[in-house]
Amino acid sequence: MRPKKYFSFNFLFICLILLILPFKSVTIFDVPCTQKLIGNKCLFDEECYGTNTVCRDGRCTCPTNFEEFDLDETKTVCRLAPSKIGDSCQRDCKPPLLCRDGKCECWGGSIINGVCTVPCPAGQQLYGVECTRVASWGQSCEKDIHCVDSFNSCINGQCQCSPGTHRDYNKGRCFAVCPDGNSPIQTCRRLFINDVDMLDNAATTDSCPVGYRCVTYGSPYIGHCCKIYCPYGEPDLNQSCDSGTNEELKCRPLTHFCMTLSEPGWKTSICCPKPCRDPTPVYHNGQCLSIAHRDDPCQNDLQCEGELQCFVILDNVNNNDHRFPSCEKHCELNEVSTIDRCLKRAALGERCINSKQCGDPAAECRFGICQCLCSFKAANILGEQRCSNPDDPLGFGNILTRVEQIFQNKQRGFNGINT
Repeated sequence: MRPKKYFSFNFLFICLILLILPFKSVTIFDVPCTQKLIGNKCLFDEECYGTNTVCRDGRCTCPTNFEEFDLDETKTVCRLAPSKIGDSCQRDCKPPLLCRDGKCECWGGSIINGVCTVPCPAGQQLYGVECTRVASWGQSCEKDIHCVDSFNSCINGQCQCSPGTHRDYNKGRCFAVCPDGNSPIQTCRRLFINDVDMLDNAATTDSCPVGYRCVTYGSPYIGHCCKIYCPYGEPDLNQSCDSGTNEELKCRPLTHFCMTLSEPGWKTSICCPKPCRDPTPVYHNGQCLSIAHRDDPCQNDLQCEGELQCFVILDNVNNNDHRFPSCEKHCELNEVSTIDRCLKRAALGERCINSKQCGDPAAECRFGICQCLCSFKAANILGEQRCSNPDDPLGFGNILTRVEQIFQNKQRGFNGINT
């Protein structure tokens, strides 16, 4: 028997390890940066990471009056560009100064009272370090930067109101307008989310208040907030469509539903009242209709679940007197109808999903293949592989069944509809 001191030492050692392990298991990982940094390729300003960064000519860089400044070999930031002649610089100076050999110089201009001045011809203005054409609404242009009026873009070689804006001819300016013709309440930005789970669970991914959506113009991320309208009634702004909100604040499914507007990487949702409620939840032409299953009477396709359609069955005399439509499934002659879809008929030995495909009352879909029932065997009957009953060696039952099926197929072909 081992001494008590041995067990006491082991117990203390294990306790010490358990206390140390949680602290040792904490490791700080250097997660790589996934945003697009200065110098990376881009399409829009919002893709570029960092303060004061913009996307220009397909590259993340700094705007005018800012300079790309290297803090070290791995990190570059945007800082205010040096603005005086003789200031130290790395790449850029405040226009019209140029950075040459690490110093800001007045290149191509005149120094007047210590200030670098670059005169531009009539009809041009200084843009960066170059004189470029300026144009107002209705004047010719080549690029958007030529159009100096607000909400203007160069469209078909002429400065016009940007998409999503209208022209006020009395005031002589372009202004933002919503699709319904009303004025927006404020500017906004869309938050592009490239995560399906986050996008599904969030109620909205823009900066607009509840009940409004961000209608963009120019850039797919920048726009103005416009009101969202429910198809019926007014939205309940006190109820949320965010899956993470408290249950008592969520959109009530018995009386309301979440109407969602979405585009790739963006969505917004609002809680709207239902025009109809159970047991007649389907709204059509001012009427509340019930949900209909297969063979149930119906008035409109909207009632029918799945891919069923509402129509009159011409050959179903027993269940329908040719006047009342029901939810059914249109299938071709070489198909059979299941609950919600049409499946191709299958011969013995062919793949199947449903036993109805096998077309033989003595066959079944077993392990995904049309096979005869265990008490039957395959035989050539009237030039086709059928399941034969050993107790009926002459196969009279099979012959009668086959003749009946041929007659039914001809009748269905005559009616033009197969259910």
